[in-house]
Amino acid sequence: MGKKFLAVVSVILGLILAAGCGGTKSASKDGAGEPLEVQINTNRVSSALTVLAENGGFNKEENIKVNLHVMNVAYADILSALSSNKVHVTTGGVGSTAPLRMMENGADFVVIGGQMGEGADIVTLPERAKEWENITAETVKGKKIGVVRTASGDIALRGALSRMGIDLSTIEYVELGNEPAIIEAIKKGELDAGNVQANLRDTAHQAGLVSALHVDKVSPNFICCRVLTRPETLKTRRSDLVHFMRAQLKAYRYLHTHQDEALALINKSIEVDEKVLRSQLFEDEHLKLEPDPTGKRVEEFYDSMKRVGYIEGKIDIKKQIDVSLYREALESLLKEEPNDPTWLKFRADYEKNNGAWS
Repeated sequence: MGKKFLAVVSVILGLILAAGCGGTKSASKDGAGEPLEVQINTNRVSSALTVLAENGGFNKEENIKVNLHVMNVAYADILSALSSNKVHVTTGGVGSTAPLRMMENGADFVVIGGQMGEGADIVTLPERAKEWENITAETVKGKKIGVVRTASGDIALRGALSRMGIDLSTIEYVELGNEPAIIEAIKKGELDAGNVQANLRDTAHQAGLVSALHVDKVSPNFICCRVLTRPETLKTRRSDLVHFMRAQLKAYRYLHTHQDEALALINKSIEVDEKVLRSQLFEDEHLKLEPDPTGKRVEEFYDSMKRVGYIEGKIDIKKQIDVSLYREALESLLKEEPNDPTWLKFRADYEKNNGAWS
């Protein structure tokens, strides 16, 4: 009888210890088992890492439940869903200009991770491509450039030119409704060049234009879609969000170590032609899909928005960037696999992108 009693006590103690001493791999109970409601965009590649984290089973591996909400709608509707807590996290389809401008005007958003960066070109007629080989105040003076208002590539380029000491008022920017309109205007000779996103680069080339400048040449690692949440979610679901970031990092590793399998998993949800998707995921050297929040680049982009005149720059944007979840996720993965080349790559990039590792 005594032995049976001791055995029962041992089992109970074991269960208590297991519940109280769970490692990083077990999601905490701060969300009481409730799912994270996560927005994705499926008509372009911007939410690919989030889709792969779910379809590849990495969220499940991290013991978190994630409900993906497809929102291929205007950025205002996506950010409204975040503001009203209909979703806890947004990942794609809003770029960076809109959320940063809303933060400037009082929106309570926090940047906690990355999704997509770079991916914009200056396109022009083949005979005029050389005009962009050496950018100076003289070579861009008087240029008539087509842009889509709030496009990340446009703001990144203008910010870079301003930091080079070039007076932006010497360049004429023509705002058109979309990139196809820009491409057509260049062909007609109505514009000298145009700034187009990576997903329209092939369209421009098929129309007879060429890429004269990749914007990342003058603005390396410029941001596009970031992972956003709200301070309240950050407070109440922090552990779940750290595991969410771990799943994103694992998805990135899988993307680059199992390309065909990853492509198939992403293609189950992302409504982009498989050939185009493969090109953007693996062959495009001027488009980045990474979970790193790149806080310093967010600050730089905010500064570019001020230089362009989209905002006044009246808030301390650093207060609305939290890289600690990403750092905690990466640190825990490094402890588990200290020699993994993917984790070491992101660790090596951390100071450059986010500041001191602390």
